Formats: sequence, structure tokens, C-alpha cells
Amino acid sequence: MSDEVENGEEGFLELLTKPSKALANWYVGLGVWGLFLAILNIAGVLHPTYRISWGGLLTFELWDSWQGTDQSFYVTAGDGIFMIICGTFSFLGIRSLAGEDSINDWAMSLLKNDSYKDLVGGEENNWNKTIGSWCVVLGLGFYFSWGIMYTTWIDLGVYAVSVVLLASGLILRSLADLEDED
Repeated sequence: MSDEVENGEEGFLELLTKPSKALANWYVGLGVWGLFLAILNIAGVLHPTYRISWGGLLTFELWDSWQGTDQSFYVTAGDGIFMIICGTFSFLGIRSLAGEDSINDWAMSLLKNDSYKDLVGGEENNWNKTIGSWCVVLGLGFYFSWGIMYTTWIDLGVYAVSVVLLASGLILRSLADLEDED
């Protein structure tokens, strides 16, 4: 009986520390995005009038999460802990995605990815991949352009538009991959 419990706990820990490819992609995406937001928060440009207390936000004490800002640069313990958590997720995801290859090979595979061809129609003229790729580019472009222009990196309205575009694009690309496998 104790062997089953130990194996179950060990399996869950291994699932978290050695994620599958799909989970590793989420680790990298959310980890890098969290690091980006933490750096903007430290610099005082995450929101025009507020700073985020990551400890309050992550423990669902939402009324304690927003603090007035004087637009100056400062680091709190919550920022450091949040960055460690996000950095750990990014590291675990990249390590899992790199696999036996080096991290440099994995980074180069991002730059030499065939999915860039899908933005112009690709070789097989798969419209799901083309439209999906453009939805992803438009979602990321909207999020970054709105954040740069209005310094509102944590605006719910911007998230609503960006998430719909990103999710639609990823779903269309996944459907196109499923059609290719058939």
C-alpha cells in the first residue's frame, strides 16, 4: 500500500518537474510572460497608476493586490519570489523542450520554425494554418501595441481581445495539424 502512495507522489512530482511537450510549452509561455510582467512592475510601468503586490494577487487577497505608484523603480520581496517562481517554470519548460539537445539548438529551432511559412499560405495552402497563424500574430501584436501605447499591460479588456485571438489561432492551428495526420 505504501509503495502505491510513494509511486503516486513520485509520479506527480515527476509530472511537474519533467513536463510533457504540451505542458512544457505552457510552462515556458506563462513563465516568460510572468517574468516580463514582473520586470514592468519593478520598473513602475505595468499600469499608469498602480503596482501589483504579487503576494496579494496570488493568495486571492485582491483588495491588497493594488498599490498606488509613484512611477519609481523599486523591488519588493513579492517581486523576487514571483520572479523565482516564473523563472523556475521557464527553466523546467525549456529543459524539457530541449530534451537531449542543447538549449542553443532549441532556441535556433524557434528561429528556423516552419510555421512562419504559414503566414503566407505555406506549401499545402491549408487555410486553417494560415488564419490561425495570423490570429496568433494579431493577438500578440494587439497586446504589445496596446501595452506600449497606453501602459496598460494588465487591462482586462486588452486580455479579452488578445486571448480570443490567441486561442482562436492556436485552435485553428491544432485543427489543421489533426487534418494533416488523417
